[in-house]
Amino acid sequence: MPPKATKKAKVETTPEPKPATPKKPTPKKPKEPVVYKQLEKLAGSPIPIEVVYEGQSIQAKLEKAGGYGHTLKLEAPSAFSLFKTASAISQASPQHQIASVLVWWLTLHSSQMVITEGQYEGYQAVLLRPAKAFPFLKLPKEVRIRTYGFYFAQKGVVGEAIVIEGKRANKEVYAKTFAEGSKNRVGLLAVNKEIHEEAVQVFYAHTLKMESTSTLLDFLSQIPPSVRPLLKSLHIKTYIKTTSRNAMHFLADSRNLTQLHIDASVFSEGDPAKAAKTFYADAYKFLESIGAAKGEKTAGVKVLEFGRQAFQFKDDKKNAKPWASALVEEFRENLRNKLK
Repeated sequence: MPPKATKKAKVETTPEPKPATPKKPTPKKPKEPVVYKQLEKLAGSPIPIEVVYEGQSIQAKLEKAGGYGHTLKLEAPSAFSLFKTASAISQASPQHQIASVLVWWLTLHSSQMVITEGQYEGYQAVLLRPAKAFPFLKLPKEVRIRTYGFYFAQKGVVGEAIVIEGKRANKEVYAKTFAEGSKNRVGLLAVNKEIHEEAVQVFYAHTLKMESTSTLLDFLSQIPPSVRPLLKSLHIKTYIKTTSRNAMHFLADSRNLTQLHIDASVFSEGDPAKAAKTFYADAYKFLESIGAAKGEKTAGVKVLEFGRQAFQFKDDKKNAKPWASALVEEFRENLRNKLK
């Protein structure tokens, strides 16, 4: 026990600092949007150039550095280039000879760079030259065909497969990935008849990937019958029994097909003869059409390719197992026999 005279040492406490009152940020005044007004168009312009000017007044504004300035925007549905300003141009010159558009917006008191005659005498002019169309059809056909390949390349990869998605709400199939970045890419097919006939063959030469025979059926029923013979390669993920027969019947028009790859679910038992009988019942029109087009009855079998999960059987433990390659070949042989 400490002596009575002993005093306890006082513990000094540091007062806690008062929290700083956060300053309210000064709200920035929103910038007023630039107002553009339409300038009255000169009648008889060779190309439909639209001119808009900044602000409410057509008068140029005095700038801090001296002089006057006015912001103009020129817009047109077709490409054009700024050519030059007029220098003592005579209105007696026909507009089609100068191949330009004259845009009048400022009266000048100088004797240079102005129109010297007619009702616009004393006005300065700007000449715009319409862009000339590139003579694409004058290129050799092999160059045009190669150009189409680059044009239709998905994400810049020539020959990359195009994925056809399921139906939208409007019940139309679509290619979302292919359309990214260029929704109107296939608009090239509508330029003219000659380009359409060349480009459509390049476009449909791509491998088309689809989720199932249901997607294939929707796709084939929506494209024009004239397009079906242009198809060259199809990749189907799942073979669905309820839609496979109708899809394969539609596919009979695709007599120039060189590859039909099916990943999964063609047959789920271990009997190649039964599998061939079932598949032939679904696809006989398609197989016979390919054979007739190529002059060989069994040519359709060569077009078929199957993934590891296309043919399966269940083992003693009820686990699904893929067929051995010998069983797949036996299936093919049975299919060929049905076509002879």
